[in-house]
Amino acid sequence: MPLKRISSRKLLLLLVDILIIILSINLAFIIRLKEPTISYLGLNKGLFTILLMLAIFLTSFYIFDFYNTREKFRSIRFLANVIGSVILVSLISIGLFYVFPYMIGRGVFLISLILIEILIVTWRLFYPSFFKLTLPTRKVLIVGKGKPAEVIYSLIRKNPEYKVIGIIGDRSRKKGALEKKTLGNTLSLEKIVNDYDIDDIIVTTEPIRNKQLNKSLINCKMRGINIWDVPAFYEYFIDKLPVQYIKEHWFLFTHGFEKLGSNIYRRLKRAIDLVISSVVLIIAFPLGIIIALAIKLNSKGSIFFMQERVGENQKPFNLFKFRTMVSDAERGVPMWAEENDPRVTNIGKIIRKTRLDELPQLINVIKGDMSLIGPRPEREFFVKKLTEKIPFYSLRFSVKPGLTGWAQVIYRYGASEEDALEKLQYELYYVKNMSLFLDIRILLKTIRIILFGMGR
Repeated sequence: MPLKRISSRKLLLLLVDILIIILSINLAFIIRLKEPTISYLGLNKGLFTILLMLAIFLTSFYIFDFYNTREKFRSIRFLANVIGSVILVSLISIGLFYVFPYMIGRGVFLISLILIEILIVTWRLFYPSFFKLTLPTRKVLIVGKGKPAEVIYSLIRKNPEYKVIGIIGDRSRKKGALEKKTLGNTLSLEKIVNDYDIDDIIVTTEPIRNKQLNKSLINCKMRGINIWDVPAFYEYFIDKLPVQYIKEHWFLFTHGFEKLGSNIYRRLKRAIDLVISSVVLIIAFPLGIIIALAIKLNSKGSIFFMQERVGENQKPFNLFKFRTMVSDAERGVPMWAEENDPRVTNIGKIIRKTRLDELPQLINVIKGDMSLIGPRPEREFFVKKLTEKIPFYSLRFSVKPGLTGWAQVIYRYGASEEDALEKLQYELYYVKNMSLFLDIRILLKTIRIILFGMGR
């Protein structure tokens, strides 16, 4: 499978954003102080200011999905993301201006903030039309039939960078989009590739027993055409692993999972866990006192909630949280927590929205039961149930559970077996592709959840 790369659309979005930010900062200096940034501050301070502002804005844009090309930029959700990015940039900038007061004043910052946000939003409103004129759409051919082909087709249709030219396989008895897209059978693969100038082929069938199909696919690959199977497509395009389409031998021969055996990575990750958890606990201690008082005044019961969870290698441990439900909320058979659970107290709703109820889990991180990043720890009752029903569910316990994780920042609140299956696909993607860079991406996405309660 080709290495993960930045798509041409994301790259252009990023490059134009950088240009907009630099021009807006300089224009703000000219409007307010009659000189561009470097002329007013000098070369060293000017470059430092521009680079720092670039880092602030680009980080904020990433946190709020400005580079998600599947995002609809003409929607209420995107408007909320814009507002969130403005707030986050302002909060970060206030702190930095206090440390580096020489950089820019309030007037310059306000003008630059207004200019950047207006231009960035305008750029994204017009980017679909711009890309259609400047970048060719990649042409995709699907080889296969049935449910996998239908799922792949529906996913690609949502991605503006790709266009399904057709399907190769037996004609479906069902009338619909796939029936109209059928171009022929596997014997005509190379001719169809030539006629339509195909860029990518997604194979949703098993080509192992079809020698002619194998030969045609190899010929296409030797011509520089990308060949994908279903797991590779999901991993590359959607950042998850489709467990329902994966067989056991796939785990034996696929790339990835290297970090599971890396002592250097594990020690570095552990050191980062200890440092960040200790610092956050110290900084958040006054906030913890306020939360504790609010819980005590709002409802009867203890301040903290302790529950046994299953950790790395399915070893049980006691997880700590601030109590968000009424006392004795669960009696008898364990129940899934719901997004609008009636058992949650008024204060509990607030601290759950911002994930502040999970602050005490930093103690679990320091103890070594958990990591900052990883699959969420689950209860033994549900683990046994889900292991029986969901393939490869036990593989999520190959790493320490996390305070936050890839599934938490990508997928909505889970409260069913169907949600558990969907989240597992993101969790296994994390286990397969673990890296410090991915951990940083998850931490950045978590900031939005903590500060604005905008996580899924």
